[in-house]
Amino acid sequence: MAEKDLSEKLLEDHGDVFADLINVLIFQGERLLKEEDILDGPTASQYKDAGERLREHVRDVVKYDKRQTTMAVFGIENQSQVDHDMVFRVMGYDYSSYRRQMDLGEQRHPVFTLVLNFGMKQWDGPKDVISALDPTHPYAKYYSTAVSNPAIYVVDVAFLSKEIREKFTSDFRIIAEYFSAVREHREEELRYNRQAMRHVEEVLDFFRVFSRDRRFEECKPVILREAKKGAVNMCTVMDYAEKQGKIEGKIEGKREQALETAMEMIRAGEGPDKIRRYTKLSEEKIRELQKGIG
Repeated sequence: MAEKDLSEKLLEDHGDVFADLINVLIFQGERLLKEEDILDGPTASQYKDAGERLREHVRDVVKYDKRQTTMAVFGIENQSQVDHDMVFRVMGYDYSSYRRQMDLGEQRHPVFTLVLNFGMKQWDGPKDVISALDPTHPYAKYYSTAVSNPAIYVVDVAFLSKEIREKFTSDFRIIAEYFSAVREHREEELRYNRQAMRHVEEVLDFFRVFSRDRRFEECKPVILREAKKGAVNMCTVMDYAEKQGKIEGKIEGKREQALETAMEMIRAGEGPDKIRRYTKLSEEKIRELQKGIG
């Protein structure tokens, strides 16, 4: 999970991507926030608990709208699977931001939190406090009377409609299209996406981590060299990933052939030295095969 969190944060931390996410998913497509309007905020917020012990909340990405007339805090939390305690985590993050305003004597300005779910199934966990509480508790029927019930805003990235995906103007459009295509088994269509990538390395890392496809890592040096020459898009990425896959396929084919030859030679009673000369397999691998056959 640490690597996933890092890849998400590296991409979303770019001002153009961050502003794009807020404008499309919170401001419903209105371009109210610009890259130059935002300021990096502290991802870690400290506070004292009831026992006067120092505690810390760490958010994924936090930025401020630095304009005096529209001052606000925006936080993004990334999930690749459902966290049934997410509503309580977000409460803690938001409280820390409001607490900081109180401690500094600032006028209270809003704290917006966006939870991005990158899983291949829709969020089915609690989205408000009452939903997260034990429904069999003896006092459950009184929850709605006096239990504070903050809710979280979760966006299922892989389920975003085409209309919403097309509102993105940053590299996140490529990410949203990728998740939608993977969920709907339309991966081949990705090569027709001609949108130029602005943050090529971060997008490739994002794909590599979430697809668990090492081709994105193997072809990254070549694609980064291409990016220095000109624009790179998903067509470029898919072409190089496909070529890398063919190379790895040939290598894997040769290895499988060597393994089959080694097993035939073991069954024929040949010694490990001869097997190694013919197949180029390591002594350790040959011993492993001998144990499996023996």
